[in-house]
Amino acid sequence: MDHTRRGLIGGILPAGLGAGIAAAAWPGYGEASPGPQSSGLAVDVTAFGAVGDGESPCADGFQAAIDEVEARGGGIVQVPAGVFVLEKTPLIGSRVHLRGVGAASVLRGRRPPGDEGAALISNKGQQARGYEGAHDWSISHFAIDSPQTNGIVVTHAARVYIGFILGIEVFHHFVDTAGRDILCEHLWLTGHSGTSSFQIDSLSGAQTIWDGERAVPPHYDGTDSRDVILRSSIITATAGSQGDRPRHDSSIHFHGDDTAGFLFSDLILGGAAIGVYQDAGTRYDDIQISNVRSHNPVAALRLNAGRTDQRGLMVRGFTHVPPAVPEDGYRGLEIAGRRQVILADIQLQAPATSARHAVHLAGCREVRIHGLQASAAGGTGVVISDHPPEGVDVPEAAARASAGASSRQILLESTLFSGFAVGCELRDAAPTGVQARGNLFDQVAIPYRGPIVHDLQAEIGD
Repeated sequence: MDHTRRGLIGGILPAGLGAGIAAAAWPGYGEASPGPQSSGLAVDVTAFGAVGDGESPCADGFQAAIDEVEARGGGIVQVPAGVFVLEKTPLIGSRVHLRGVGAASVLRGRRPPGDEGAALISNKGQQARGYEGAHDWSISHFAIDSPQTNGIVVTHAARVYIGFILGIEVFHHFVDTAGRDILCEHLWLTGHSGTSSFQIDSLSGAQTIWDGERAVPPHYDGTDSRDVILRSSIITATAGSQGDRPRHDSSIHFHGDDTAGFLFSDLILGGAAIGVYQDAGTRYDDIQISNVRSHNPVAALRLNAGRTDQRGLMVRGFTHVPPAVPEDGYRGLEIAGRRQVILADIQLQAPATSARHAVHLAGCREVRIHGLQASAAGGTGVVISDHPPEGVDVPEAAARASAGASSRQILLESTLFSGFAVGCELRDAAPTGVQARGNLFDQVAIPYRGPIVHDLQAEIGD
């Protein structure tokens, strides 16, 4: 198949992200877009020897064009239509905006056997500390068809824009971030990724680049991803091997360490086992997720316990309609070890054969669930416990943290349960302050199980 012929919706980039990132239009595949308002400089990679014939090595041409623009204070490096083979990893410099013309500008890496997975493209400052690598750079309007490499890897960077990317195939991740102040939007990651399609990371053991002879690691100092926006994207790439997916394969993967500040909105997720997954033992504070539709079959959201309580999770306007149920049953939202949780306007629709839970809260405090609509055939609507769900592997330190934070101050209101054996169940030690009010039950055998305080006059059951 000729991947360069796949269509990609056009659009308009926003006006700026930090210094040096300015408006960039995408009228069509063949038309040039206006340059950043901060600089009139624009060069074409073909003027530096890059040839988009799908065979010729182009990395040196890309790097020469990038270096030229950076040396002159910043601007655009334009990539025309074609298939450009990057036999090495080009590194984008500060105030450089690498831009194609849409799905017709295809990037493909070439790596020797045994060294697959080194970055297709990254940024300068690989050996920097913290966020002192390249800053105020962007990459947009490309297709990535690179089975031998990772895709776009952000390393020690600050103020980065990634947009209008069609994901056809990569070795591991289409996007892997270890930087701060990152805006990602209009990503169509719909092909195949070896593991998670979009990974939020820290510099602790990955993100290598390829210099033409060997994989070169960055400076591993634990620099994490912080203050990341991901919006207006479709992430349905098939992740993992068919028929035997690792349980952590996900559309979006929190894989770093202690950090904060994430905003996900207007997304469609599918193709992997889990929609949004957080490694156990990590800590991610201040997460907001809104207007998301998930088709992932194992679970919509699994945020595991960290070493200590995590704060600030809000999920609003989330719909989960999985196409099938794994052998161990339906799982919707699984959230552990969090101090504050708000779940609002959630719709969880299990297939007819389901017999697990829609929501499982483990060791969470100060929880408000409002406007949940959940349906299934058996199982439990909402489980409140001090321990993670059965079958979910949790490291010892994270398990201790979760077990040490008893669930309490939980409010369940204005919720509709349909078809469950149990509506809401309180397990483990009896916490204080678990209240329910204004909830409706349709064909639910037991509305509440455990010492839950509820307003009987507000409850309706068949």
